[in-house]
Amino acid sequence: MIETAADGTYFEDIEVGPVQVSSSVIFERDAIIAFARQWDPLPVHLDDNAARAAGFDGLTASGTHMLAVKQRLLHEFDLGPTVIASFGSDETRYHAPARPGDVVELHFSWVSKRSSKSRPSCGIAQHLSELRRIDGVLLLSILDTILIRRRVTEEVYRAS
Repeated sequence: MIETAADGTYFEDIEVGPVQVSSSVIFERDAIIAFARQWDPLPVHLDDNAARAAGFDGLTASGTHMLAVKQRLLHEFDLGPTVIASFGSDETRYHAPARPGDVVELHFSWVSKRSSKSRPSCGIAQHLSELRRIDGVLLLSILDTILIRRRVTEEVYRAS
């Protein structure tokens, strides 16, 4: 058998349905402001009064910051060297703001998978990522489609 990566999750390992949960991360006030200053300097991400004037209970994390936290936590699910590429993200939704002191974790599940017609050594899979506060409140959801390696057998290798 020819294997293309030393570790990680292969196409054959994907089980559609079960939800895995990452470790937790805290949205620290200083980190929210620092991220916003560099990447998304809207007033609601920098100033409590501006956030309250916009209808929030105070400072909120940037959606881009939430996506960055989601992406970092995603690496806990051992996809690693088996992921070849992302085809894109769909249905990105911000359900509630992340605020200073919020403790969040990523809920991850595979939603679908199929063999690649053009690349027999690969599969195409979709996964749902939900960034949730530890009290269960959903903050962010996103559906990603990826190209992922198969465990390459001699038969698959000859066919490709």
